[in-house]
Amino acid sequence: MAANTETAGTDRGHAIALSISFLAWIGTTANAALKALKMARMLSALSNMSDYQLSQIGISRSEIPEYAGKLMADE
Repeated sequence: MAANTETAGTDRGHAIALSISFLAWIGTTANAALKALKMARMLSALSNMSDYQLSQIGISRSEIPEYAGKLMADE
């Protein structure tokens, strides 16, 4: 039985493309998870501040989510 090098090369190229696509997806998913974790930590840190501390940085407790979003957008 003779091997068809054209088909083998195409199959291998397809497998490599799928692998690269999968790794890109993992990277994107990991990046999204990291951003969500950072946002949760930011919200937690700001929520644990006293009203006085929040006023010192110029926000109220109700503005925490918006402020955290702006800080994360600057990254």
